[in-house]
Amino acid sequence: IILLLVLLTALTLSGWLTLKHEEKNILAEIDQRGSDISRFVAKSLSFSVVGYDYHTIQLLLDEIVLSEDVGYARVISQKGNVMAEAGTQRLLINQPKLVIFNQDIKLEDEVVGKLVLGFSTLNTIKRLESKKYTLLKREAFIILMIAIGELIALSYFIIRPVSIMSNSLIKSVDDEGQMSCKDENGRIICEMPVISSDEFGQLATQFNNLGLQLNDANARLQSKVEIADKKLIETNTQLLEQSNELKRINEEFKRLSITDVLTGLYNRRQFQKLMQTELDLSDRYDETASIILIDIDHFKSINDKYGHPCGDKVLQETAALLKSQIRKTDSLCRIGGEEFATICRHADRNTASGIAEKLRSAIENLIFDCSDNKIDITISLGVATINQHDTDIDPETLYRNADIAVYHSKKTGRNRVTHFDDIPQEKLSII
Repeated sequence: IILLLVLLTALTLSGWLTLKHEEKNILAEIDQRGSDISRFVAKSLSFSVVGYDYHTIQLLLDEIVLSEDVGYARVISQKGNVMAEAGTQRLLINQPKLVIFNQDIKLEDEVVGKLVLGFSTLNTIKRLESKKYTLLKREAFIILMIAIGELIALSYFIIRPVSIMSNSLIKSVDDEGQMSCKDENGRIICEMPVISSDEFGQLATQFNNLGLQLNDANARLQSKVEIADKKLIETNTQLLEQSNELKRINEEFKRLSITDVLTGLYNRRQFQKLMQTELDLSDRYDETASIILIDIDHFKSINDKYGHPCGDKVLQETAALLKSQIRKTDSLCRIGGEEFATICRHADRNTASGIAEKLRSAIENLIFDCSDNKIDITISLGVATINQHDTDIDPETLYRNADIAVYHSKKTGRNRVTHFDDIPQEKLSII
């Protein structure tokens, strides 16, 4: 189908380009022919125009418009008066358009009048229509031949080999789905017929080779039953040990996938899951919940001044202190470089703001000791609360509200707590 579509598109495009090229050539031919005829007629009329021989001019124009190519002719004197006119310049309904040629009538290089000839495009349209129908018939014939060829090739080279191989497989399996062509020793004796040397033939050969390999493997297994029993026990023991080790590794992988390596807190991915779960519970049981976003103030300057090892130690000790200050039902996560988040269950606006202030105060009063350097830090916190009636709020909105609150804390001096609901409306429009 795809090949047919491609061929149809290619043939259509080729036919269209051919018609356009033919149309261009015909129009160029009309233009050249019109110019030649106009010059010839203008030269023939020059003496009649100078002599004001209206009768001769009219006879010549009448003779010209009898041609299929010329539908209109007019001679204008040097003063602009119409000396003779034949044919009609107006187009009848469903009649082809006239191509107008204007030619100066000269006598000894002096313009004595003007000739206007209108050439009909009827023959041009007929030639183009003939070309179009010829191309359509040729393309239809080519597509039909290709479709028939594809059908024959598909039937012979694909459907036939697949059908033979499929029938061979069906015959080799009983009603219960078991291999039926086996001898008394359990060896596979059926073979798939190799009918060609192409991919299907190679597939059949590989299938037969697989049967031989299975027979050899079965013979080797039967000759080593006793040894296999002993090894089976040892293998089972090893598998049990490996299973326990794999279980331990999987648990470790699971722990690493949801925790931050540096601080041991939940990571951003787990934070998003916990926040979604908390919102679902709040919606189901009409409960209130809050999140607190925490950002260490001027943390980049700590890294720049004391080095990244000290920065990492500050993050670790900050995480430990924050975790010790939150409630047991709260979840603390590290969601970015110096950013933390706390999900507070059953925490309304006042409760969440109180927890945030407790965290801010604890960090403010802590002095970090790193490589004989005393480092004190502050944090900016943003709080957002979902009430029991906020059924349409989603995790992204709740997080964005808390993030706006953090931004407001930083813009208003840092080392402070801001609840989203406390931000004036005019400030929100600026943020």
